[in-house]
Amino acid sequence: MVYQPRVVPKRKRRFKWRVIIPSFILIILIGYIIFNLLFPKELLIDTPSFVICDYSFTKTQSVLNELVYEEKIELNDYLFYGETLNIFNNTFDINQADYFIGKTIKLKNICDKSEWVYMLGRNVDEHIPLENLPSGFYEVFVVDSLKEKRLVTTSELYDEFYTIRRNGLNKKINLISDKDLLKDKDDALPIMDDNYFFIQIKNQTLEEDNLEVYDVYLDAAHSTKSYNFVEKGRTANNLVEADELFKIAVAVKEKLEAKGLKVLLSRENEDTVINQYGIDGRLYNAYQANVKHYIEFNLNFTTNEDTRGSRIIYSSYASNRFATALFRSYIATPGLVPYGRQTSTNIAGVVASSRYNNLDSYPVIREAGGRILSAGTISELAIEQNSEFNKEERKGIQSVSLELFFISSTLDVNVYKNQFDLMIDNIVSGYLRYLGME
Repeated sequence: MVYQPRVVPKRKRRFKWRVIIPSFILIILIGYIIFNLLFPKELLIDTPSFVICDYSFTKTQSVLNELVYEEKIELNDYLFYGETLNIFNNTFDINQADYFIGKTIKLKNICDKSEWVYMLGRNVDEHIPLENLPSGFYEVFVVDSLKEKRLVTTSELYDEFYTIRRNGLNKKINLISDKDLLKDKDDALPIMDDNYFFIQIKNQTLEEDNLEVYDVYLDAAHSTKSYNFVEKGRTANNLVEADELFKIAVAVKEKLEAKGLKVLLSRENEDTVINQYGIDGRLYNAYQANVKHYIEFNLNFTTNEDTRGSRIIYSSYASNRFATALFRSYIATPGLVPYGRQTSTNIAGVVASSRYNNLDSYPVIREAGGRILSAGTISELAIEQNSEFNKEERKGIQSVSLELFFISSTLDVNVYKNQFDLMIDNIVSGYLRYLGME
């Protein structure tokens, strides 16, 4: 009997799809989650490009769409000086009074309906004091022939400016004039019927601030190079002018920084040699730092040892407020006396710069002022070395030169040596008081 093995046919395995498919999906989900945890993507949120007063984009459109005016007047130029915004009906000319001079200007805050009124003066620091305006979105009107006329521009305008830091805050200023500002891609017509000029002001903390924007520039004079010779100023009464001025600037810087200001020195250390004019010079560096104020420290010298005193010089196109606030505090130092006489407009020791060809003759004051003081135009040297960076500059720096004492006077030098700390405190106190911080 022959045994024959029985062939058993193989059973086909059936895949349990009800188990496999959910498991597969679960594995993919787990992998996706792990991948995103290891390589997170930046979340992009499509937000409106521009809103005002914490409104929604739709409400911003609605509010601005309702601003329609028949009475309008053109803004054709604007310039800054220190923290002051100057506006002009015509292209600015230092030799001509603009049509806006002497007129009343009204700023109306759309956000809280408040109004701010100013008279536009002849001085370059007597237009719109930006440091005083609260946060908001301001319409601008000029009162002309007893009518409030809305300020407009012929073309779009955008510019940005920062005020000086005060008590941990500064203001970011945006100048805006663009009827297409809120125009959507699908909109056939712009929201506004004209290029209405607005001033937007936002308070911001130091953490939000632009770190490249400084507040004040302290220039210890001298230590310049000419014909391979380093000029250190005068030497008298065992003092070297350049060295003492640097010592003063450093002390003032430390005090101001303790109050939250961002301060830049013209000389990094006592041995730094830097010229006043030209690229990488003192003036150039001040413009690059976006400072609003420039304080030059200087000393006087004469062969007459009996001559002594202190004074401060400011632009003849500005008011004396900045210079007077600083000098009143400084001259209160016991033993100091003013150099010069009191006039009908100034206390003794406070002096407006003389003029040459109708421009400020004092170099630092004129050349720091940008276009509003016709910087970079007075001489071939100014044109050659400065005009590239300051002739067309809209943001002029308000500057003064504080002549601290006569280095040739034994009396002045004794006061300086004995009252150094108080002199520094008084300089700082005067500046802070001008800023409204004391």
